Amino acid sequence: MLSRTVSVFRRVVSGLLASDSPSQLAAGFTLGMVIGLVPKGNLIAVSLCVLLFSLRINKGLALAAAVLFSFVSPLADAFSHKLGLIVLGANSLQATYASVFNFPLGPWLGLNNTVVTGSLLVGLYIAYPVYWAVRTLSAWLQSTATAPASGGTS
Repeated sequence: MLSRTVSVFRRVVSGLLASDSPSQLAAGFTLGMVIGLVPKGNLIAVSLCVLLFSLRINKGLALAAAVLFSFVSPLADAFSHKLGLIVLGANSLQATYASVFNFPLGPWLGLNNTVVTGSLLVGLYIAYPVYWAVRTLSAWLQSTATAPASGGTS
């Protein structure tokens, strides 16, 4: 029973990590994290999904991260709302916001929503540390998975 569970887990992990460089794995996880954090009813989320399928990154890991962070995102909505309120309330940026909303697709970006703006900023702020950590972890996992076993000689 336990061996079947471990076997399924190993297949899933090897499928997610197979034949991709650590950079592709990390980029996929990071982009999936940002997609998962941003609320989905706007043009920013659609643009991030188009970017996901346009780049050469690990799409399986990106989709898994997007699903995972979609469940985590509501827990951070209060913080995202406060951050978005601060950023959207900045007087020095009001002219910039007005020019963005004057673009043809500007209103559909969703940047007038405090949660969308705050979640996007949080995702972009933690993107590089997450990328670096996942890249380091995947490089370590791939090096230990491909390292020859040092067993005794017969």
